[in-house]
Amino acid sequence: MWLKGWSVFTDILDTMERPENEQSALETLEQTLYDPKGKIDNTAMHHVRDRKEKILPTSWGEDTPIIRESKDQTGLSFGAKFLIGATLLLIAVLSFTAWRVLSSRNVVSDKNIDMTLDVTPYIEGGVATPFIVSLQNRNEVALTEASLTLMYKQGTGAQDEQEKVQVKKELGTVDQGDFKRSDFEVTLFGSEGEARDITVKLEYKVKGSNAKFSKVGVTQVVLKSPPISVNIEGPTILSVGQIGTFTFTVKNNTGTTTAASLLLATLPTNFQIESTNPKSSTRGTLWQIKSLEAGATEVVTLTGSLTGSQGETATMKALIGSVGGSLTDVGVVYSSETFDIQLRTSPLSLSMTLDTERGNGENVRYGDRALLSIRYKNGSASPLLNNEITLKIEGTAAVIKDVSGDRGYYDSTTGTITWSRATMQELGTLAPNAEGTLLVNIPIVNKGSNSPKLILTVTGKGTSNEVNDVVATLSKTFTVQGSASVSAATQYKSSPFQNTGPIPPEPNVDTTYTVHLTVSAQNALTNTKVSFVLPAYVSWRNVVTDSSKTSYDSKTRTVTWNVGNLDAGKTTATDIGLSVRPSQVHVNTSPNITGGIVLDADEVESRAHIRTTISPLTTFISGETWNVDPSKVVDR
Repeated sequence: MWLKGWSVFTDILDTMERPENEQSALETLEQTLYDPKGKIDNTAMHHVRDRKEKILPTSWGEDTPIIRESKDQTGLSFGAKFLIGATLLLIAVLSFTAWRVLSSRNVVSDKNIDMTLDVTPYIEGGVATPFIVSLQNRNEVALTEASLTLMYKQGTGAQDEQEKVQVKKELGTVDQGDFKRSDFEVTLFGSEGEARDITVKLEYKVKGSNAKFSKVGVTQVVLKSPPISVNIEGPTILSVGQIGTFTFTVKNNTGTTTAASLLLATLPTNFQIESTNPKSSTRGTLWQIKSLEAGATEVVTLTGSLTGSQGETATMKALIGSVGGSLTDVGVVYSSETFDIQLRTSPLSLSMTLDTERGNGENVRYGDRALLSIRYKNGSASPLLNNEITLKIEGTAAVIKDVSGDRGYYDSTTGTITWSRATMQELGTLAPNAEGTLLVNIPIVNKGSNSPKLILTVTGKGTSNEVNDVVATLSKTFTVQGSASVSAATQYKSSPFQNTGPIPPEPNVDTTYTVHLTVSAQNALTNTKVSFVLPAYVSWRNVVTDSSKTSYDSKTRTVTWNVGNLDAGKTTATDIGLSVRPSQVHVNTSPNITGGIVLDADEVESRAHIRTTISPLTTFISGETWNVDPSKVVDR
């Protein structure tokens, strides 16, 4: 288009140079465009071609053509070159893939290693059983530094690391097509019907590589009867506090004599052991079982009771195993068994309260005469027969010889009082919802060891139509609370410090005194301290027997003696120096030199807090000889 415009422009220039009688270029163009008889010439379209651009002239001389044709571009285009390169790359990739497929027979794969695990599916517990591993290498290359590792858990306990067995055998080099066989033995312990996995791991290398490869095979076997078994027998239902006896039977199921073993019983936390036969080792519930001949048994009995709530299930567990690192450690566990016991609330309910003459509720002090009330009730819908209630008194707090029980038989040698049908006819049959109260007088010792204990245990027994041996138990412990006392005295001559000033004291003149404090306790004390506040006319001298335990707070004017711990029956004392300047209003009086003296302490055993306050000290001096009254202020 721009070429055509340029042509029109040159025609206009030519027209301007023509004579007047000739048509101008514009006229000629107009005639051409609007001539109805004219034919439309084909207009050349300028498209993108594979040619170089036309080169415009740099000069408008007559000899230089306006438009000059360029030569056609020769050679392949970029698109053609790219297509050819992509085709060649595709051919190379396909060739490499074909080569890899055709040469795959030289690649080592665990799929080309046949590993067979041969063992009988059912094995006897504790018996060495053959275990055969067969291996064939179908790879085109050899396996080097090959080894087989047999792994399994030998016992049935929770000590995985102790019971884990690993047996390793070196195979060396396994050439192409070679067949290897390795013989092992496995010995397993566990419950009858228990399934156990046995794992075999092959590890190897290949020539020219340091990498280690592996292949794992797993097979499962089922145990028959264990070589040594343990069985638990006993009551499956117990009342809270009811005594039950449980039998643990250890049996040798093999045809040969077994080695010595250990029996371990794991009991519920709410199980209270009464007795065992034979006695257990120092571990508490561990018994050493001697060697057992073929078919022989060993029996251990355990007697105790359970605490808890109705409907609760308590579980005990027993396991038998080999002797571990010592005679009290179980090694490999041969077999185990669990036993569930369901608790039911006793239809015979018991309660007790303790009162004293001082009306302190259940706080017992030295010298008290305590009254114990025991209430019993049949809470079931059926009568209870042949009921018996027993109170056992233990500890050092009670004066055993002076204990008396209402309508009960008291045995002072054992400290027990028994109420039964023989002493109370109504206990022969307790109707539904029937109840009653038993009273016991228990005098408390006047003095004794540190915080003596009063331990009371009430046990009720009876027979119901549903379950025999109904038992109910209730136990309480009371700690006898002691007393602690503080005493104080004003000293001048007998003081460990040098005191000065007039005696008797005079107004507006300083006289120094010593405060002597003593603390004693019946039971062991902790957090013990004595404190008092100084009047305005008394000054702190900072003179004390033990500066590490005595302090003065100038803001509150409080003197504190931190006694700390004090053993039962012990006494301790300290001295504190003060300066007193009486005023005129104190003439003919003995003014206070301290505020009220307060003792605070906690008993170690009973945790009872003791607080005692005594009257303030004055200038009154006792225990010293004077020619005049040394206490009253005089105006000379």
